[in-house]
Amino acid sequence: MSESSTSVPAFDAPPPFQERATWISCPAVTHLFRKSAPGALVEPCDSLTLQRGYGIAGDASARVGNPRQVLLAGQPTLHQFGLQPGDLQENILVDAAVESFESGTVLAIGKTAQLRLMFLCEPCASLERLKPGLSRKIAGKRGFLAMVVQDGTIRPGDIIRAYPRCFSVIPESTRGKFEEFVARIPPGYVVDTPNLLLALGMTPSYARAIPTWLKKSAHLPVHRIVAANHTLLTRHIPDQADALVAEGVTVEGDRISPQFLWPPEFFHVVETK
Repeated sequence: MSESSTSVPAFDAPPPFQERATWISCPAVTHLFRKSAPGALVEPCDSLTLQRGYGIAGDASARVGNPRQVLLAGQPTLHQFGLQPGDLQENILVDAAVESFESGTVLAIGKTAQLRLMFLCEPCASLERLKPGLSRKIAGKRGFLAMVVQDGTIRPGDIIRAYPRCFSVIPESTRGKFEEFVARIPPGYVVDTPNLLLALGMTPSYARAIPTWLKKSAHLPVHRIVAANHTLLTRHIPDQADALVAEGVTVEGDRISPQFLWPPEFFHVVETK
């Protein structure tokens, strides 16, 4: 993160990056929602408990390593498309256009909670149940996905402060996300395909695209990607075994021991120092 001479007003429990960050005046939380189970609709809440690296307590998207732990949406989008709070299945609704923020920005909400903005939420077919054609028209305005980087409880009315450029930018394109993540897998570790999709914030339906990604990203350490059952992907990476052994990974037959799996808690940086 670059240095800045801009002063930052004090507030409760300041984050460690506060003295170096550029502070931007931000809006407030207007509504909160939580989804109790996958596929369920969000339900309004008086407060949300955010847990660092995990997400919202009791929410279906809470999972270590998931870049889609929290969805923020803005009131201007609801007004533009004639929607009601909760229609976009957001967790946090704010009274400003959230798509004006940038990936890598930290949002400090209330007294202690902090979110790392990851990437824009892509429209899905479920929006068609609200209005035909909405999934196409709302592209780029569905909301911003985020991860929790500091614990805290948030409530409607909480003020939000934004600190840009605290983390690296996550690309918006599918291939960009893949390349950004694979480049960060450290030597001596592997990631299986289900956890790869988790780290990218993609559904299991994208598994069929993985062979194409591997082929088009040969300049990256794609040999650190293994199948769901931890076997090698030699059909797509012929020299995978040799490359892994050279990095200290033990290959038994065509299988990798779980001890060499990169833990999900390291998939995305949540440390704000």
